[in-house]
Amino acid sequence: MADGSTGLRLASDSALGVVQKALETEEAEGLASIFTENGAVVTPTGQTIRGRLTLRTMATLLMMTWGGGKLQISRDSLMARDSTGNEIGRFTFRRTPKDEPEQTWSGSYTIVWEREGGRWKVARAAGLLDQPPGNRRPPDVQPPPERR
Repeated sequence: MADGSTGLRLASDSALGVVQKALETEEAEGLASIFTENGAVVTPTGQTIRGRLTLRTMATLLMMTWGGGKLQISRDSLMARDSTGNEIGRFTFRRTPKDEPEQTWSGSYTIVWEREGGRWKVARAAGLLDQPPGNRRPPDVQPPPERR
């Protein structure tokens, strides 16, 4: 493991714990806290949500609409060099809406890490779904606007 990867692994493990707790308790501030000030999420539909404040706002709205759930990841690779890192892996997100069966989304993810203020933070995160349950969209995406 490269010299910087040990610190990045610890930061990634910590960020995962923050995200898991935030999703289980439906607390959007925790989700946003792992990102750089200008961090971004690229949704499975290709939309980019940019900026910690915007990410927190979107997470709040989505949790109010969809509720939380449980996230598990399996990290395939993690590497760091200087102030940039890359993480690739698989995820599974489960939620049980009231009066409905459990819903599960799984797929792959990529995270680009950057140091901000001496700490590792997520600069970019993207996920690709294997197959959403039924024809339902995952809880963290909206359809992109139609282009004419």
